[in-house]
Amino acid sequence: MLAEMDRAPQTVGTWLALPRGGYYVRTSAGPIQIGIPPETIKDVMELKLDVPIAYVLPRDLFDRRRGLSVAEFEFPAYYSFFLLKRRCRLVVLSRDVERRVRAIFQESLFGPAGEPLASEYVDGYPEARRPRFHRESEYFRTVPGRGRIEADDLVEFVVIDGGRAEVAPGVTITDKGDALVVSDGGREIASVGATVSLPSRAASTDPDVAPASFLVPSFGVTVLGASHGFDPSGKTTGFLLWMGGRAILVDPPTDSTDYLRARGIAPKTIDGVILTHCHADHDAGTFQKLLEEAQINLYTTPHILGSFLRKYSALSGLSEDLLRRTFSFHPVRIGAPIHVRGGELWFRYTLHSIPTIGFDAFYGNRSISISGDTLYDPRRVTEMFEKGILERARYEDLVEFPAHHSAILHEAGIPPLHTPTAALAELPAEVKNRLYLVHIAAKDVPAGVGLRAALEGLEHTIRVDPSSTPRFSEAIELLDIFAMVDFLRDLPMSRARSLLQVARRMTLPAGEHVVVQGTKGDSFYIIVSGSVQVIKDGVPIKRYRAGDYFGEMAILLDQPRGADVVARSDVDLVALDRNDFLAALRGSEMLTRLERLMRVRDEGAWELLGQNSVLAFMTSSQKTQLQTYLSPVKGVESQVLWEAGDIPSRAYLVDDAVVTMRCPEGELKPFTSGAFVGEVDALRTSGPCPSSARVTQAGKLFVIERPDLVRFFEDNPGVYLSFLGTRFVE
Repeated sequence: MLAEMDRAPQTVGTWLALPRGGYYVRTSAGPIQIGIPPETIKDVMELKLDVPIAYVLPRDLFDRRRGLSVAEFEFPAYYSFFLLKRRCRLVVLSRDVERRVRAIFQESLFGPAGEPLASEYVDGYPEARRPRFHRESEYFRTVPGRGRIEADDLVEFVVIDGGRAEVAPGVTITDKGDALVVSDGGREIASVGATVSLPSRAASTDPDVAPASFLVPSFGVTVLGASHGFDPSGKTTGFLLWMGGRAILVDPPTDSTDYLRARGIAPKTIDGVILTHCHADHDAGTFQKLLEEAQINLYTTPHILGSFLRKYSALSGLSEDLLRRTFSFHPVRIGAPIHVRGGELWFRYTLHSIPTIGFDAFYGNRSISISGDTLYDPRRVTEMFEKGILERARYEDLVEFPAHHSAILHEAGIPPLHTPTAALAELPAEVKNRLYLVHIAAKDVPAGVGLRAALEGLEHTIRVDPSSTPRFSEAIELLDIFAMVDFLRDLPMSRARSLLQVARRMTLPAGEHVVVQGTKGDSFYIIVSGSVQVIKDGVPIKRYRAGDYFGEMAILLDQPRGADVVARSDVDLVALDRNDFLAALRGSEMLTRLERLMRVRDEGAWELLGQNSVLAFMTSSQKTQLQTYLSPVKGVESQVLWEAGDIPSRAYLVDDAVVTMRCPEGELKPFTSGAFVGEVDALRTSGPCPSSARVTQAGKLFVIERPDLVRFFEDNPGVYLSFLGTRFVE
């Protein structure tokens, strides 16, 4: 299971701070909750608290720092409606927020309007095999005894008009700008921030303990979560699909990257995300992953992508166009394969309340089937066919179980939207031997019928290594490793071919020296798996993990190694000899960037990044990449950095200078060491500056030119969103 934060809630009088974020306030009419981060319904269940009678959405619905919603009302609404048989009361601060919430509900509860374009299917794909989403959605939308449900059947909106609203008899909430005040019987009982921040990510492991070595499968699945949104003891269902030594995330649970990084799996090892559908237990972690480090590939259908963009645009307040630029979209076509590292992914639309995909993965002579959310229940599916909801060909697809695969990960969620375990219990024993149940609490798997729940964690990775690997698999893996290094990612084909011919793979045990301080620098290293410690004059100074690189400075300067590098765990490396490394980069922009990196490292830029509230949380790879774009300059007293109305060309990282900005609202406080100053929005759009800035105390600055800043933000969309709308970050 993914590591969780400390579960002890902070209690203050009548309210307490929930472990995952948000506030739980007790009133005479029942508890209310302010802020709804993902899975906080599980906090309430785990702490054995009464389910809130009302949920208050904070001023900002989205936490850019963590890349997560703080207004995840889907599961509280479902829990209230389907289990408690009552409407969920949502308190919003304005009619505009109500409009945004309704837009989110449209996508998550009822799905996108209209049907997929014909281009989503391979030419000649039979019409009768294609889902008719309107008919299927209407079937699931009709609740026995209730009829056709609308958003207002699930949610009662309470809008704070005039700064105050009654949310229950005698209980009011007052919006005071930076605070929300709860009063009960005319007496103030709680005052909490109107903007709810999520707790910091908890350290998943002791930083002084090296992560255990993990042997990456050539083909397999790591289950990151195997349960559902109402199970307080389990994470929501998501996977890591391994193909050719790299991985694709499938509907990742929140904070999956932290769990993996703490166990030696670097973010750069994961270069894609498959989004199966737009329910909060599947897409919250997906959006977080898209923003976490380098821009990655997103695999889904255009129909589902459109729904995803509309949902998260309404949630975050950012435009669909801006969100679309945070990832590289690889559209899925039903009936045609997606080629990934010598393997293939074949997708299909499943049977669910909103458009959802499942898929089969093939690598060498083995295959893995991942169902996605779907209803596999021959009795119910037959009923839908007999009612004319399904065409015969689609019906035949849905009642055929994917029994022939090497491993089958199939959902067994809560009926009627999901597969009942009784249907899976009827499968042949030989099939059940290869079947792993997900989307189900382990306690709900029936005993004595041959079914088992999938086990979570790297140590339980399902390995189906093929006896024969695809053509060129070794070359593909090496190219993927080179692509983890930012200055090698865009090498021309001719130079990449040269590196393939000279790269060396090497594996060293924990405690072994990779390089020794004072020896000649004769190789450049990329870490494929494991981690190393850099030790200078006997003092540990930094650590590198999979995806990081080292050794370039001694090679470029033709100097002895400046520090020891020691394996903290078993470490897998790719090494390039000095002459081969220089030959590949000679005459390229990459060499210029590396030379700049060496200068700014000597100037102390790394330490400055650690003083900045946003830049300090970047990974080592991101910090290294940013340094390759920085240049040290001397700031002279009274020097103008930019004037209001200028089209900006630079941003600045302040060292020992002092910079003062004047904005339309007046002069801001002076900015000192570690501050990042610049009109980020104007730099991105080449628009005019609304502010001016000048040096008020001479000293050193680091400058980054506009094209380089734009490129860095494009490569690191999460960092960009943290800076969006800002003039400075301290």
